[in-house]
Amino acid sequence: MTNTAPSRRAAGEQVVREMFGETFLREQLTGPADSGVDLARLALEQCYGDIWARPGLDRRSRSLVTLGILMALGHPAELRNHVLGALGNGLTSEEILETAVQAVPYLGLPAAGQALAVAAETLGET
Repeated sequence: MTNTAPSRRAAGEQVVREMFGETFLREQLTGPADSGVDLARLALEQCYGDIWARPGLDRRSRSLVTLGILMALGHPAELRNHVLGALGNGLTSEEILETAVQAVPYLGLPAAGQALAVAAETLGET
């Protein structure tokens, strides 16, 4: 795991580039700061540079975990982003949809249904 801000940022940019593409990365780097807090920097350095770049789980596994968490928390916009990221990490459309089906007995039909709808809509756009 990296531990300096420049190396965390570089690692984070590489992970985002590989998951979401160069255009998404550029948009994140040039997006507006939220209330004076640079969320893009925090996401790049901490989330992607520290966590996603860690050894121990491959990116497919990290994507599955992330999809499940976002489904459980009911964050459809972020779920949409991570459906696209999961494709970039090698998950198939079938695996992504099956993740939502797997969530049914644990989240309940309304939450899992919303997640399935978001995933299916996002996959239909790709």
